[in-house]
Amino acid sequence: MNAKATGNPSLRVTRGAFRPRGVRWRPFVVENTGSTNRLWLGNGPCGDWLLKWYRYPKAGTHPESEISEFLRDQNFQGVAEFGGRLDSQSDEGWTTVAFVQRWLEGRSMWARTVEVMRSGSRHLGLGRELGRSVGRLHQALGSGAVDSSFTKEPWTSSSQKAWLGRISGCLERLRDACLHSISSDSGNAAARDSIQLCLSSMDQWRDRIQRLSTLKVTGEMSRVHGDLHLGQVLERKEARHKEQFAFVDFEGEPMRSIAERRRKDLPLRDVAGMFRSFAYAAAVAEVPVQIAEQWSAEFLEGWREHMSLPAGEWEGLLEGLVWEKALYEAEYELAHRPDWLWIPLSVLSGA
Repeated sequence: MNAKATGNPSLRVTRGAFRPRGVRWRPFVVENTGSTNRLWLGNGPCGDWLLKWYRYPKAGTHPESEISEFLRDQNFQGVAEFGGRLDSQSDEGWTTVAFVQRWLEGRSMWARTVEVMRSGSRHLGLGRELGRSVGRLHQALGSGAVDSSFTKEPWTSSSQKAWLGRISGCLERLRDACLHSISSDSGNAAARDSIQLCLSSMDQWRDRIQRLSTLKVTGEMSRVHGDLHLGQVLERKEARHKEQFAFVDFEGEPMRSIAERRRKDLPLRDVAGMFRSFAYAAAVAEVPVQIAEQWSAEFLEGWREHMSLPAGEWEGLLEGLVWEKALYEAEYELAHRPDWLWIPLSVLSGA
């Protein structure tokens, strides 16, 4: 960590590779349902840079800049180079307000996957190669030996209990959102059947959470991406890159608090996120769900070349993580894209 105080004692700069001299900035517009960032793209003598200015900063070090800086120190090549971070001090402590990283060129794996699925062709081992890259990412994220924020911790019965509590909280938030949508008539006609299915399934889903409490699993937790999906991965073709894929947006799930996003977790959570992303890609590509299952199976094979599975009933745990992700997606879709609510419901209703 290379923090340097500015002339203003309430501001702190952590320097990386970015040097501001000669850089010219222009607004960079992307689709962002969370509306959490103002983005600028800058070019200068040292190349192109992306500046994120957090519109609604929350107390604490933002996980995106924190993980970027750590992965730089681990020499992991599958992320944008850490440029620098600006923190502001208040009564709540230091808060990240801006972050600079080197601009990455590449093709979104979301677009690539949907295209390949639609074509009906074999996917040329893309899922397996992506699994290998995610495995190497998790190796790097779990390699901290000094910084307590990145050392590994055991997954215990207490960890499992806390996990189930978070799932229960997500379920109740979804229930409240569905009830609000119905009472305010804010849901569109296409989503009403899905909303009614959510409400009628609540008892069944609570039983599912209870069954998850009986799983016997031991493993290790570390820092994870936290919101890993195909849209967070760029495919790079240039031979000079050591990693075929690059990972972006280590912000965690946008509806979580900063503390929740920085929490250590099972790397298997990111695997579950990719499983769900393959399912979304299959839905958009209008291909059978079995195609997504093939991608998921190959992804897991590649991931296991670099990472160990938790001991015990890991399959049940992975299924639970996939199911939890679908619950989160249902909450998100109801708030932002009601027409897509049926996609997470297709797995939730099969519980």
